[in-house]
Formats: sequence, structure tokens, C-alpha cells
Amino acid sequence: MKVSIIIPCYNSAAYLDACMASVLAQTMTDFEAILIDDGSRDDTLALARRWAQRDARVRVLAQENRGVAAARNLGLDGAQGEWITFVDSDDLLPEDALHTMLSGTGDGVDMVVCAHETFDDAGRRAVVIPQTRWMDKRGEAQRRAAARRLIEGDSVLNIMCCKLHRRALIERERLRLRDGVRVAEDALFNLEAVLCGGGIAYVNRVAYRYRMHGASVMHAQAESQMALHRPWLCAMRDMLIARGQMETYYADYLDSVALRLYKDGGVRGVMRDFEAQAVPLLPLCAVDARRLSLRARALHALCRAGAYPRVYPLIYPAQVIRRKLGEAMFALRAAKEMPQ
Repeated sequence: MKVSIIIPCYNSAAYLDACMASVLAQTMTDFEAILIDDGSRDDTLALARRWAQRDARVRVLAQENRGVAAARNLGLDGAQGEWITFVDSDDLLPEDALHTMLSGTGDGVDMVVCAHETFDDAGRRAVVIPQTRWMDKRGEAQRRAAARRLIEGDSVLNIMCCKLHRRALIERERLRLRDGVRVAEDALFNLEAVLCGGGIAYVNRVAYRYRMHGASVMHAQAESQMALHRPWLCAMRDMLIARGQMETYYADYLDSVALRLYKDGGVRGVMRDFEAQAVPLLPLCAVDARRLSLRARALHALCRAGAYPRVYPLIYPAQVIRRKLGEAMFALRAAKEMPQ
């Protein structure tokens, strides 16, 4: 079997039929679709079972309500395909989605990334493409560039849709989503897959249609960015340490922590809250300073000395310039390379 399509479902009765119709209309037919009902309170489970009765390629699993991470993990436990992709139950696949993603597979490739399209009930549509700067690189340089985007967050590379993962890698490394991480759990999964995987292929075509509606707004704006992302930051720190990668990405991880504080309160917010909110997240004693880059070593020393907040007004402009230059280069490239 070539592809396992994992589809977590929770109260999806309004959209599941359209989703499954798009899945079963694929021009590439060698796949299984695994529907996981996450304790829905509507007719989702009954609809899922009807689809399984119609097509032998559809399997249904059910669990008590434990969240999308646990549902996806249950799907991973039962998947049998050579490749795995994830679909949300309110979204759609173009009919050639699997063909498009599979066109990027090959020796040494463990992940395939494609563009996606957003749409809503009013007929508005927009193509969204990942920042492909990392695709200019190869081997270890490519892996590091992609990992840095995932550690920073706020990237199209974060999301689990419009991607293929090689199941042999997932099983060899026992990759699973973290229960208890409700924000950016998909980015954490993709990051770990990049860190322990091989090549990443980008196919510049739309392979997913993401539905925009009221329920797409994930979290209340009243909660701070740091509060929302703290479980993700903690899990990412622990994973980087466990994988022996914290020294490589220490500066990137620190920048990501500081970015959450900046989004809450600007430069003054970082200066005010760094010691209380950021320092507990930092592995100050769990890194080998001798393995850090010169920049990371300087930042690590500032954090240990308690001086990072005082010098942050000098650090911040360099972070902004680096990010803005990257965004500008991406915008120029994207305008020339719109997906088909």
C-alpha cells in the first residue's frame, strides 16, 4: 500500500461527507483512509462508518475525546502505507493531491512538502506556499534551514497538511505527537521528523484545500502568546536535548522564546518578563558551551549572567533585519514561482 491518509474527526458531521468524497475521488487509488472519531457528540461516527461500508479502503477507529494529537497518534499506530499524510475532516483534497505529493518522493527523501489553498463559503480563495528558502540547500544545510523555520514557528512549514512522511522513518524513530501540547503540536512533529530524517522535497503545486470558517480560529486572543506556546516551547526544549540537538539550535530556540514575549509586550515586554517567564524555559545548565556557535555562546553567557534583558534592545534590531530580509527574499521568489 502506497499511502495512508489519517483523518482525525471531532463533531465533523457538517463537513465529513465532502472531505471523504474528495479523498475517494483521488486519481491515485493505492491508499487507505483511516478515520479516527475523537469522541464526537454529533453524527460523525455514524457517517464515518457509512463511508467504510461503501469503500474497503476506509477504516474507522474511535476513542474517547482526547484531542487531535491523540487521534492522529491512533491513526499512526494503525497505518500500513509506505507514506503517510494527514487530512483534517473539514478540508478537501484536489483530485490529483496524492499524485502531486508522490511525485516528490525518491531515494533519500523522507518528507514531501506542497503548497495549499485556503477557501471559504463566500468563494474566496488564496494559494499559500511555504517559505522555500530552505529548498535552495541540500543535505545537512537544508535540514538545518528547515529546522530553524520550525523552531521559530509562524511558518506554513508547521502544519501537517499537504505533506507526505515516510512511515519507515516514523516507526524507526517512534515519532508521535505530544499529548498535552495543544498549540503547534504539528510543528513539533514536523521538526522532529526533519531532525532525524533525510531529504525534504518541495513540489510547487497545490495538494490541499484548507477550509476557512469560524471554527478555524484555534484559540482565544485573550490568552497571551507565551501562555499559549509554553507547552510547545517546553516540549521542543526537551526534544532537542533528547535528540542531542540543543547546542546546534540554542540561539534559534532562545529567539523563539523571546519572540513569544515580544508579541505580548514588545521590546519592553521582553525586558520586563524575560527573567520570570523565559529563563525557566531555557536549558542554561543542560548544554555544552564548547559545542555552541560563537553567537549562541554569547547569548548563553548573557542569559546565565542575567544580562540578556538589558541588552535585548541591541539584539532585537538584528533579529528584525534578519527576519525582514528573509521575508523580502521569499516574496520576490514567490511572485516568480506561483504554484500550478
